[in-house]
Amino acid sequence: MNHNDRKPNWGDPALFIMMMPETVKPVLTDPFVLYQSALLSAYAERLNHGFTGKGAGEHPFTLGGPGFDADLIQENRLTLCRVAELNEVRLSLPRQTHTDRYRINDLPCEDETDAVIVTEVGVAAMVQVADCVPVILYAPDRHVGAVIHAGWRGTAQGITKKLASVLIEEYQAAPEHMIAAIGPSIGGCCYEVSQEVAEAVAQTVPAQPENLYREIQPNGKPRVDLKKVNELQLRALGLKSIEILNACTRCLPETLWSFRRNESGRQVGFLQLN
Repeated sequence: MNHNDRKPNWGDPALFIMMMPETVKPVLTDPFVLYQSALLSAYAERLNHGFTGKGAGEHPFTLGGPGFDADLIQENRLTLCRVAELNEVRLSLPRQTHTDRYRINDLPCEDETDAVIVTEVGVAAMVQVADCVPVILYAPDRHVGAVIHAGWRGTAQGITKKLASVLIEEYQAAPEHMIAAIGPSIGGCCYEVSQEVAEAVAQTVPAQPENLYREIQPNGKPRVDLKKVNELQLRALGLKSIEILNACTRCLPETLWSFRRNESGRQVGFLQLN
């Protein structure tokens, strides 16, 4: 993969805050779509990362989901590992059930989890998403990170804020140095929810004006921007280097899987430390 060779100043307490254009362009389209964060790509020698989507081939590229052949999914995972230079021997694939629980590296875990903290070199951690928000955290000062699956339930439970807090409190990561990449997911343009869901999500960022992340439609139903809510959760902890890849899964049927379009395929967000 091509990476930005610019070397970051690790002493700089926030490289920059980047809000991507309305639709960020993928860096790869075959054999699968791959989006990458400019902030994380500055650390290409220290990590591999990305957010996948469908590919340009005859069959859309999926990394999970009901109704797909298990051998095909395994073959696609190996293809991802080969192209993205991930360690196929130490894959960490949590069993996701919209919790706020996490596992560490690729150690066995009895409970369902929706995030992976990565502290060891050579662990390829990934979370599956369709419309939910994939988040990658990386603390360059401690060389630790996390990948997070944040649907509305996980967002309402503050899973992204929780994982960042764990990196800060248990791994001594400085929030002013930490980087967050919030990947493609359903956007506020399309994510219509119930009033109860909107209020549950809003409670995680009580100090912020709701018009930053919620819009009431003419039919009286709210639309919520989960990417923005997760960003605001992180800002409350003192994170400044936050990048949002504003590609909406529902708006891009040729590129991304979407549960709201009655599709069962999955893309992933992934992180590996080198």
